[in-house]
Amino acid sequence: MKSVLILSKWNAGGVAPAVERLRARGLCPVLISDLPDDRNRDLCDDHVLLDWDSEDLSTLAARLDGRGIEPVAVVNLLEVLMPWQIGIAAHYGLPGADPGRKVLLSKTLVRERMRDLGLSGMRFCDDPAEADFFPAIIKPSGESGASRLVSRVDGPDDLLAYQGRLTELGLAGIDLIVEEYLPGTEYTVDGPVVAGRFHPILAGEKPDLDETRHHDAGINLHPPQREHIREGVRVLSEAVSALCADLRLDQLWLHVEGRTTEDGRTELVEINPRPGRGMHFPAVHGPGGIDPIDAFLSMSLGEYTLDPAELEPVPDLPVTGLVYVEADELGTVEIRTGADDLRALPGVGDADVVNGYQVSNLEQENFFLGFTVTADSVRELRERVAAVIGTLDYRIVPPPSA
Repeated sequence: MKSVLILSKWNAGGVAPAVERLRARGLCPVLISDLPDDRNRDLCDDHVLLDWDSEDLSTLAARLDGRGIEPVAVVNLLEVLMPWQIGIAAHYGLPGADPGRKVLLSKTLVRERMRDLGLSGMRFCDDPAEADFFPAIIKPSGESGASRLVSRVDGPDDLLAYQGRLTELGLAGIDLIVEEYLPGTEYTVDGPVVAGRFHPILAGEKPDLDETRHHDAGINLHPPQREHIREGVRVLSEAVSALCADLRLDQLWLHVEGRTTEDGRTELVEINPRPGRGMHFPAVHGPGGIDPIDAFLSMSLGEYTLDPAELEPVPDLPVTGLVYVEADELGTVEIRTGADDLRALPGVGDADVVNGYQVSNLEQENFFLGFTVTADSVRELRERVAAVIGTLDYRIVPPPSA
C-alpha cells in the first residue's frame, strides 16, 4: 500500500480528518510526530518518532528506510513544520517543494514581496531596535501557528517587556517581525490556489478578536456582515492572487487573514499555507461545495484537478458563527459535555471536543472546543452561542507540582 506521511507537533496537525480521507483513497497514513504517546498514533498504520528541534532530515529518512516506507506524498497542516514539509518533498521528489513556497516560510519575506509589488503600504521591520511606529504587532517571523507569541506593543517599554519575556522563555534568538498595527476589523479568507490564482470561497469576520494577544475570541461571522469588510475581502483576495502569480504558486490551499478600516484601507495580516483549522472544515465544505482537507490531500499528491470555474467566490450564506473555547490556565482539560450534547442544541451544526487537552504554555491559543452555529440574525446567533457556552461542563486539572 502507498504511504503518505502526516506531520504533527504538539498533538496538532489535523491528523484525524486527514487519516479518514486517506483511507477512503486506499492510502496508508504514517504519522511523523515528536510525542511517543501522540493521541493520533493509533489512527495511523505506523508512527515514526522525530524530535523536530534536534534531529534532521537524514535521520528521518533513515528511520523511514529502516521500516521500508517509501512515501508518495507528505501532508502538513502546521506552519511550524512547513520547512520540514518542503525538505521532505524535495528529498523524495514529491509535490510541494516548488521554490515560491519558501517565501511563505517568512513573514518578513512576504511583507517585502508585497511591498515590492506595490500591494501593501504597511510599515514593518525585522529588528525591534529599529521600530519607531506604535502601536505595533510583534511576532515570530518564521515559526508560528496558534497566534504563538503574538502581542500588541504600544511603545518602547512594551517592546522591551516582550523581549524580556522571550529571554525568560529561552527564545531570545528567534527571528521577529514588528508590524504597524492597523485599527479596524480582522477577517479570514479561505480558498485554493490554482495556476497562480487565489480563489476565495469562504470569508469570516472577527468582531470579537482579542486585540492584545490576537487570539480568536467570541464569534467568527460567516459571511462578513459589514459592507466595508466585504469589500476588503475582495481587495485582499486580489492582492493575494497577485502575490501567488508572482511566486508561481500552484496546488496550494491558503488561509489568509486581513484587516480593513472603516475608511477602506486594507492590509494583509498573514498567509497560512493550509486550510483554516477546526470548525473551518465543515464551514467551508458545505457552503463552498468543496472539502478543503480532501482538496489539500489532492494537492499534496499532485492530483488537484478541480476546474476553477466551478468555484463560487465567497458564497452568500445564512449567518454562521464559528466559535472556539480557549483554556486560560495550565493543566489538563477534562470535559464532561460531549459533542453530541452540543449538536442537540438549537442551531448547532457541528462540534469538536478535545477531552484531555494539555495546556503546557499560555503563549499561544489553547482551544479545546470548537463549534458552529447558524441563525437568522446576528442577535439570535449570539443568543445561541451563549446557550452553548452555558451548557459546557468542564474543568482544568492543574499540572502535578514539581
